[in-house]
Amino acid sequence: MIKLINKIVVLVFLSVLVSEFKIGYLNADKILTELDEVRQVQIQLEKEQRKIESDYMNLEMELDSLFRSYEQQKMLMSEERRKKLEKTLTDKQAEIQRFQAEKVGPQGEIYKIHDQLMAPVYAKIDEAIQKVGKQEGYDYIFNVVSGGIVYALPQYDLTDLVVKELEKISETNE
Repeated sequence: MIKLINKIVVLVFLSVLVSEFKIGYLNADKILTELDEVRQVQIQLEKEQRKIESDYMNLEMELDSLFRSYEQQKMLMSEERRKKLEKTLTDKQAEIQRFQAEKVGPQGEIYKIHDQLMAPVYAKIDEAIQKVGKQEGYDYIFNVVSGGIVYALPQYDLTDLVVKELEKISETNE
């Protein structure tokens, strides 16, 4: 019985707290799918990807050609020539791996291009969210896709207080 009363008290308390705040949400994915700027970015990225794929295919064809040539001639080659071609094959494979990492790896060129092209779009979206939040009087706006806060009134930002408290803790531990 006490647990039930505690739950009711907590629910009433939470409903009072929530009623004092104006909270909204948005779907960032839907916003991104409806912006023309995002479609333009996607077109540019697809062009870059096609270029990278073409360059990659050329490297693969070079490796394949070298390998076929090596396989056909390896019985007739001197030991020195065979080792030299094997090193060339190994170097070409390493070049292909470097190419993949530099172009499409986690820190690759395609991601950098994406970030560069999307930065103004994200800034525009953030500006719109800030305006809507202020104009409509929202305290918090959440993104339903990520669950993160995309707008909040500055007076609810506890970042500086937490940093100061961490500094105090660090000073007392020294």
